[in-house]
Amino acid sequence: MSKPKILVFGANPAWQKTLYFPRFQSGEVNRAEKMDSYASGKGVNFCRAARCLGVAEVELYQFSGGENGRRHENFLRAEGIACQAVQVAAETRCCITLLDLSGAGMTELIEPSQSPGEAELTAMLSALDVGLAQAQGLAITGSLPDGTDKSLYVKVARLAAKHGVKLLVDAIYAPMLDAAQNFLLKINLDELKKLTGEREALVALRAGMSRWSDGVLAITDGSSCAYLAEKGRIWRYSIPEIKVVSPLGSGDTCSAVMLSEMLSGKPAAEAFACALAAASANCLSPRAGEFTNLDAAKLLPKYEPLP
Repeated sequence: MSKPKILVFGANPAWQKTLYFPRFQSGEVNRAEKMDSYASGKGVNFCRAARCLGVAEVELYQFSGGENGRRHENFLRAEGIACQAVQVAAETRCCITLLDLSGAGMTELIEPSQSPGEAELTAMLSALDVGLAQAQGLAITGSLPDGTDKSLYVKVARLAAKHGVKLLVDAIYAPMLDAAQNFLLKINLDELKKLTGEREALVALRAGMSRWSDGVLAITDGSSCAYLAEKGRIWRYSIPEIKVVSPLGSGDTCSAVMLSEMLSGKPAAEAFACALAAASANCLSPRAGEFTNLDAAKLLPKYEPLP
């Protein structure tokens, strides 16, 4: 039996540099003890995590430009991640993460990006339209390049509906969800509150279900818990405690594993448990979107329906 295929729209890639400090102090000279550089961005992290799981094929669609773009594409080829890159004039951005090994957390420095031109936007939509004819799923991951009209989100969601594929959304833009069909929304609780205008978790979940009754809402809340809302029912998940190496890419890992597992036939509640376990396992790795299935199997969360 062939694996389901997922197209991943990661419009805003980044060349990632992670600097490791024994202790990072703001306003002081800080010397890193090591550095890791690699291709990243939410779409890339999604693809890397899906490949770690191994139950679905993935193909990345992104904009790419300049020396950073060439470096990024070469890294993806070496890693074995299939990529359709629409070339743009603007340089692919860099993201620098400062990781404090004493446990004080991390700081991210993200360069600005620039909007593609109309010709490049049209080329991307055409490429996705062609690719979706051979796919079973589409993931819309993260932000658009700075200054890009958010109607691009709506156009991509409509392409997924046109081809009848399952859509995963990891971005907050209500008109996109209004245009979507057969979709899964995977965002964090703060984003859901912003999207619905509600301050309390269960109220926000019910508001989301009421507005997008055909969708599945998979909502993370850091290391404490997570929620799944589907067809009027809500489940709460308890996340196991772990010693975090780096949290980078854990949300993207969750998205990749959940969509892969659902396309492979698992019900949403079970697929989300597998996704959260993989996200926890990703936190044991210094590289975003990387985990082992052995680690994930040990970190399955407990979950139960709420009244």
